[in-house]
Amino acid sequence: MALCVGFGGGCTKPSGQDSGGSGPRVLVFGIDGGTWDVARVMMDEGELPNLKKLYDSGIRGVLESRHPAISPVVWSTIFTGKSHEVHGVENWKTSQSSHRAVKAVWDISSGADLPTSVFNVPSTWPATEVDGVMLSGFPLSGSTIAGNTGDVISAGDAAAGKLTGCYTVNKDAIVAQISSLGIGEWSAYFEIEVRNRPNWVAQMRIMRLEDDKFYVTPCYRVDDGMNMSFPPEVRARVDEELGEPYIPEGPGWSKHAEPDTPNYLYAHLVQVARNQTRAVQMFLGDPWRLLIYINTLVDRVSHPYWAYSQPDNYDGLDREKAAMYKDAVRDAYRETDIHLGDLIDSIEGEFYTVIASDHGFHSSKNKKMFIGTHNFDGVFLVSGPGLEGVDADRVFIEDIAPTVLYLLELPVGRDMKGKVIPEVAAAVGRPVTVIATYEGDGREGSTDPVDAKTWLQLQTMGYVDPDEPAPTKSGKEKKN
Repeated sequence: MALCVGFGGGCTKPSGQDSGGSGPRVLVFGIDGGTWDVARVMMDEGELPNLKKLYDSGIRGVLESRHPAISPVVWSTIFTGKSHEVHGVENWKTSQSSHRAVKAVWDISSGADLPTSVFNVPSTWPATEVDGVMLSGFPLSGSTIAGNTGDVISAGDAAAGKLTGCYTVNKDAIVAQISSLGIGEWSAYFEIEVRNRPNWVAQMRIMRLEDDKFYVTPCYRVDDGMNMSFPPEVRARVDEELGEPYIPEGPGWSKHAEPDTPNYLYAHLVQVARNQTRAVQMFLGDPWRLLIYINTLVDRVSHPYWAYSQPDNYDGLDREKAAMYKDAVRDAYRETDIHLGDLIDSIEGEFYTVIASDHGFHSSKNKKMFIGTHNFDGVFLVSGPGLEGVDADRVFIEDIAPTVLYLLELPVGRDMKGKVIPEVAAAVGRPVTVIATYEGDGREGSTDPVDAKTWLQLQTMGYVDPDEPAPTKSGKEKKN
């Protein structure tokens, strides 16, 4: 191994720094909540053709997560190569970019003058500077103003103003939209007023479920004050090219047990995921050496719909509902596979593809709680030039960052907990170079907890206990 001590304090730039003009490219496609327990079965049945092609030609295996297996914490470990005690994103209270105390791979690649773009990675809000583009992932403060999963209303209730939350002051706009919708039809996104926030801009959309039953989506904040993109003007460009607002954080699943929710929740989750993937496609023609995108559809669908796919693992589950929604999880994998294919087909030339998930899924141990829950066995797959299909030994979430740096021909930090996946290094055949550290620029992660708006949003979306008091900077807690 070649060792360079103290990069950033006396060492020259690591090999591979060529201002991004040439050199290997790496696409990281994250499948939040992905598990081989579902994907391998579907590939064996002839499904998921894009993932199967990479699987057959790549190095693949189980990516083992660590406790606590929650998305902001685990993805931060995946992209720093360091444990949560070191990188600082330790729980929901410290789950935003300001809490990360060490460099992520996009900081390292950007510092090496490699064009780098990052999309929808949990714990990247507020957006930070990269040598490319960043669109932040959840949790974001105030991105969903109210409505968590959305709501079901009647035309009569709307006309009478019998609405709640963000819908209350938008009665007239809602009535105008529902009057023209046929059954099963969605409205376009439309702008709504945000009470007591004149500088905020929000939008929502509506679907007609039955003659007098309508699904109203959450109310999404869409103005530039969200601080969710770098450069700041990127958000407006994306909205314009999409022809609708970019939604960084789709509906939660806290209302999964209510009988009407599955009728519309899946459809809207797919809309949001397609919206996000289309945004990524806009930037594939720009120069890049590292491009990271986390697709969260599988996770968002697996929480509320997993039980319907495994009804024998639960007690008292409505068998009619199970029959109706049994394919929702597999449909999420099918949809995600299409998104993966759309990105790969849009990229010219050779590149490495790294597939990773932050955790897997299994049935809840509480057989009367009809949800899917996290387990530690996620997925990884590395495909690209010079690699052949082979099963690898189990690796850990902290091994992804060193492997990505290695594929980019950048040194691995010796202070990283993870290591380059051995089968990848053996197949590429290039020595692993090591640097003492990429730190040393005085970066410190904040220990102040997320603000009250973020905490309320996490509660209403089902991520934290609705009765848990909001944290405060002083360490005391207060009710929302």
